Amino acid sequence: MGDAKRRALIAILLVAPIQTATLLISHFSNAGWVGQTTFITSKIWLLTIPLWWHLKVDGKKRSWSIPHHGGWKVASLLGIGMAGVILGAWFLIGTWAVDAEAIRVQWGVFGLTDWRILLAACFYWIFLNSVLEEIVFRWFITTRVETLVGSEIKWRTMAITAAIFTLHHTVALLFSVALWLVILGTIAIFIAGLIFSWVFLKYRSIWVVWLCHAIADVGLFIVIGIIMLG
Repeated sequence: MGDAKRRALIAILLVAPIQTATLLISHFSNAGWVGQTTFITSKIWLLTIPLWWHLKVDGKKRSWSIPHHGGWKVASLLGIGMAGVILGAWFLIGTWAVDAEAIRVQWGVFGLTDWRILLAACFYWIFLNSVLEEIVFRWFITTRVETLVGSEIKWRTMAITAAIFTLHHTVALLFSVALWLVILGTIAIFIAGLIFSWVFLKYRSIWVVWLCHAIADVGLFIVIGIIMLG
């Protein structure tokens, strides 16, 4: 393995497991101070390590990921389609397959049964967390995976990045819903990860992907609002 591939692998290992580890710690600490401290620390880590690596290890300049190649319309349409699938799946399957009361009890410890806290969480996830995920998964990890497997065959990069993106979401589902829904949700999130990776590889801007991701998250939070607020 050459130096470039070795550095790329180390970079991926530094950030890829962080969100999964944070979820596990938060769950088994019952959302106590250990979990809360880990959550905050992980967000700082996920923001600073990619930026530090880009500037200091790779020796590259700052970039605002300006969308020179467009893609806003494609991203919007894909996001709307994904949000529609999420809402459709809820009304077709979720209303009878998901134990909403159990989820309210479980997530209620975070105050999400209060519409004001839920709304704040919605804004955080759409305007901050989704941006962070695009920085980490679509920019930092995707470009390092490209170094590992080559940029000629994009589906390899898309599949690996989508698998990494899916992992922590699957862990979150394991703590919330039945196994068959975990499997179904994992497949859906993996497909979403493929779509996000494809958008990034085509347009090379985290902001275009973020738009797609954010619109999809709106559909998700509508469902979460229905569950948490009854």
